[in-house]
Amino acid sequence: MLLAVVCALLFTGLATAVGLRHGAPLPGDPAAHAWGLAHRPPEAVALARGITATGTGPWPYVLVVIAGFLAGRTARERLRIAVVLLVVLVAGQLVRTGMMELLARARPAPAEWATQASGFAFPSGHATTSALTAGLLCWATTRGARVDLARTSCTLAVCWAVAVGLTRVYLGVHWASDVIGGWLFAVVWLSLWWWGWARRLPVESTGRDRPGAPGTGTALDSPTAPLPPEASGPRPPTKARGWPPSSDAPGSSPSSRAPGPLTGDRHDHLLDANV
Repeated sequence: MLLAVVCALLFTGLATAVGLRHGAPLPGDPAAHAWGLAHRPPEAVALARGITATGTGPWPYVLVVIAGFLAGRTARERLRIAVVLLVVLVAGQLVRTGMMELLARARPAPAEWATQASGFAFPSGHATTSALTAGLLCWATTRGARVDLARTSCTLAVCWAVAVGLTRVYLGVHWASDVIGGWLFAVVWLSLWWWGWARRLPVESTGRDRPGAPGTGTALDSPTAPLPPEASGPRPPTKARGWPPSSDAPGSSPSSRAPGPLTGDRHDHLLDANV
């Protein structure tokens, strides 16, 4: 929750600075914008357009539905979680749109755009949407996937969200502070949702990293340890240890030996004692 508080304070400060400057670029914005204008080979522009297109339209919503089906265990639970994630994404979009209209920050000059854009600038819609989607995907994969698979999925999702945000600056349709504001808002919104709902759901871990799975070093995989002598039960009979019934086993007392058959001289001695 500390991260959410820090991001909320940073976002509030950034939004306040944008409002006080009436949308004028903040320190660092002109430099990032100029760098993008100076490094625009056709191949890089085409790649950036392809990446930025995934941060809007149906793609984030499709990914969120997939995340809901990954997080659930039954058909009913999958549907319920998918609906909840869609609500989180749509509600975040509505709040972000309200802030954009309230601050009404202008974009960079349209003559410097390398793609199409509409609406106001702060916070960036593409950056916010992709960051929200990436966060929901990370939460879904950490609920049911193996730790190594969840780590890989989260890394890819975060890299995708970062790439979408950077392309907005590179293509000249946003200031760098717009993108940073979108990322900060997404972290705050996801933290509020997690604190209010998601943290109450049990985490289901599968694969090699769950307790008792092969190779995790749990008690199910460890070899059986020898029992101490006092826990191994009563000592076996002398015959079971390989000693003949009529001989003394090492360390045994006469009283602990079982009586043998009455044969030979031993039988005659007992008969004489009874006469």
